[in-house]
Amino acid sequence: MASGGPDRISALPDELLHHVLSFLRAHELVRTCAVARRWRHLWKSAPALRVTGVKGCKNSGWFVNFVRTLLQRRDPGAHLDSFELDLDERDFDFVKPFLPANEWHVNGWFQLAVACGPRVLLALRTTSGIYENPGDYETLELLNLPLISRHITRLELQMVSVRGRTLNFSGCPALADLKMEECDIMGNISSRSLKRLSIISGNFRTDPFRARIFLPSLVSLELIGAMRRAPVLVESMPLLVSAIVRLDSTCVDSCPKSDYGDCHDRQCYGCYGAGAYDRRGQSVLLNGLSEAAELELSVDSQVFVINRDLKLCPTFSKLKTLLLSEWCPDIASDLNVLSCFLQHSPILEKLTLQLSEVPKVPVGTQRSYTPSNQYFAGSHLKIVEIKCDEDDARARKVMNILSTYGIPLRKVNIQINKKTSGS
Repeated sequence: MASGGPDRISALPDELLHHVLSFLRAHELVRTCAVARRWRHLWKSAPALRVTGVKGCKNSGWFVNFVRTLLQRRDPGAHLDSFELDLDERDFDFVKPFLPANEWHVNGWFQLAVACGPRVLLALRTTSGIYENPGDYETLELLNLPLISRHITRLELQMVSVRGRTLNFSGCPALADLKMEECDIMGNISSRSLKRLSIISGNFRTDPFRARIFLPSLVSLELIGAMRRAPVLVESMPLLVSAIVRLDSTCVDSCPKSDYGDCHDRQCYGCYGAGAYDRRGQSVLLNGLSEAAELELSVDSQVFVINRDLKLCPTFSKLKTLLLSEWCPDIASDLNVLSCFLQHSPILEKLTLQLSEVPKVPVGTQRSYTPSNQYFAGSHLKIVEIKCDEDDARARKVMNILSTYGIPLRKVNIQINKKTSGS
C-alpha cells in the first residue's frame, strides 16, 4: 500500500482476512494487531492456530506465557477449525531443552485447545533435534484424561505418550482420522467413528498383554514398524478397503531361532512369555485384515506373529489386490504366507511379489514348506507381477512356485527395478 493510499486489504470481508491469517504461525499472527485499527482483535478469532518455536527466543518463560495468553484471550464465540502445536527443539534457542521440563504447561495448552472446540484438526507434535543419541529423548506424556470433543474430525500426535483413557475416543463421535508417529501407546485404541488410522513406529507399551484395537468403522489402516509386541485387531472390520502392515526387526515378536516363537529359551525376550499372554485360538492381525480389498504386507524373517496367524488363516473374501513386499522365496515363512493367500483369496485379481533387495537371513528352525496339492482356484486373477533386480536368479524360482498353483505363466510379468545412478 502506497503511503497515504487507501487501505484496500482492510476493506476485505472478515472471512477472507481470517483465511489469510490462517497461514501465519501464532507469533506472527498476533503481530497483525498493529497493522490497522480493524486488525486489532482479528487474531483472537482466527480459524486456525499454529503454535511453533520462535527463532531467537531464549526465554522459555516468555514462550509459556505467550501460548497460555494466546488461548485464554481467544474470542469464545469464534469457530476454531484447527489447532496445531509443533514443538521442534530445533526451532528454539533455549539454553536447556524445553521438554520435559515444561510438560505440565504443554498439557495445559492441549486441554485449553480442546476446550476451544477445534472442528477439523487437533495436532500435537514434538520433535527432538538436539540430542546426539535419539534414544535419550523422552516422549511428551499426555495426562491420562478422556478426549471429549463433538466436532474434531482429525487428530495427529507425534512423539507423544498416550494412555488408555485418552485412547478411548468414545467422547469424539466425529473423529474420522487418527495419525500417530513415534508415539508411546500405553492402552487400547477404540472408536466407533474412526475411518482412517495410521501408526508409524508405534511403541506399544502394554506389557505383559498386547494392545487391542477396536475400530469397526475403519476404512484405511497403516501399521508400519510396530515396536514391542504387535497389537491385536480385535474383530474383522467390515468396511476396511485398504491396509498396509509392515513388521520389521523392531517388533518384539521376533526370534532368530524359531519362526513360530517357540524356541523355549528363557533368555529369548521375543519367545519367552509371548504365547502365555495370547488367547488360544486368537488371531493377532490376519483376522482383522480379512475384509480388506487392497493389502500390502511386509514381514521380517524373524517376526513370528504372522506365522502363528497362518494356523487360523481366514478367508479374504473381498481381497482383489495383494502386495507382498520384501518377500523372499528362500524363506519358508514367506512361502507359507503366499500359500495362505492364494488358497484363501477367491476373488484375487492382482498379486505383486516385491523381492527383498537384500536376501533375508532364515531363522534357526524353519517349518518346512510343502507346496500345496491344491491348485489356486482364483479364476479372477488377471496378473502376477514379480519386482526384482536385473540379475536376481530368484525370479525363476518364483515362477516355478507359481506354476505349482496352476497359475499360467502368461499372467506373470517380471518388472526389473530401475537402479539410480551411483547404486
